[in-house]
Amino acid sequence: MEGRYVISEFEIATGRPLGEHANKYVSHCGYLVRDQIPISCREWREKRGAPEISFVSDRDKELVWKAVTDVFTFDTNDEELKVRIYDWTMKKMA
Repeated sequence: MEGRYVISEFEIATGRPLGEHANKYVSHCGYLVRDQIPISCREWREKRGAPEISFVSDRDKELVWKAVTDVFTFDTNDEELKVRIYDWTMKKMA
């Protein structure tokens, strides 16, 4: 599904979206975390040696990423940049 917003400017080193829709992107990511990630999850990643601490599952992260890409399209063919965009987004959501 093609997103409603196209982002074509990025900070190449980090994958951070820039330009006209960058603020909408960050706001939408925050909304998705608040809306789709259970409040009972204390950490974004699993902590070694602390199995009692709840964390966000890989499945939930995939669902949130799918929701991001339903709204935003990244105008780049650079696969490495796409990975950096994903990594930057996951860090921002954490």
